[in-house]
Amino acid sequence: MKKKGFTLVELLVVIAIIGVLSVILIPSIITVNNSINERLKTQKIDQIVSAAELYGSNNEEIFNGVSEVEVYVYELIESNYLSVDTQLNDDNCTLPTDSTTGRTNKGCMIDPVSKESMNYNKVILRKETIGIVGEFNGSGDETTSDGSKKLVDAICEGFASGKFKGQTMDAAGNIVPCTCNATNDGLISNGMKVEVCLISGDNVNNYLKYGSATANWRVLGLYTFSVEGSSKLYPKMITNEPI
Repeated sequence: MKKKGFTLVELLVVIAIIGVLSVILIPSIITVNNSINERLKTQKIDQIVSAAELYGSNNEEIFNGVSEVEVYVYELIESNYLSVDTQLNDDNCTLPTDSTTGRTNKGCMIDPVSKESMNYNKVILRKETIGIVGEFNGSGDETTSDGSKKLVDAICEGFASGKFKGQTMDAAGNIVPCTCNATNDGLISNGMKVEVCLISGDNVNNYLKYGSATANWRVLGLYTFSVEGSSKLYPKMITNEPI
């Protein structure tokens, strides 16, 4: 007996049904997936904040006489308070490996929404009567509250004007001056690239007004990080005044 196949009309009907179902289902699947990723990100942020609070409780010397400090995710990873999602040099984790400048070669935590590294997100830790409380605060390189110049640019201008003095260590172990490069996306000393430039001395002028008229941030230093193939400067800073 000869097997009967589908007619052209039947095939067109099936294709039409599949098309209608795709239009209905695909947006729903995307919406559900996005919702799941947003929830996973919220859970990850809670995990980061909890790890930072524990880190601050176990290492209270980081406050050094002030009531508020910043802790980056890469510091928590390096100190074994957080686990990585992906190894160094895997997709979305192409960070340098020199941990002496605040970077970690252990890998990255990945943002479930953007799929990018969260290593340079930070937590603001504050000493309060109930203990150490953390607040997730995203990237360490942000514009000021009035939308003016970025913090890194202001620091680099401080180096250029002489308000700030930068120091680093050369290959021979000597302390030498350092500053930002011409484009404010890297650090140099005697014309050579360096990875970290610390604000030297304890002069009160090493405080930088940032964020509001009353907030005085002490900049501990600038670090060069290569993220997704491009170099960028990130500040490490603390404040002893409320904002």
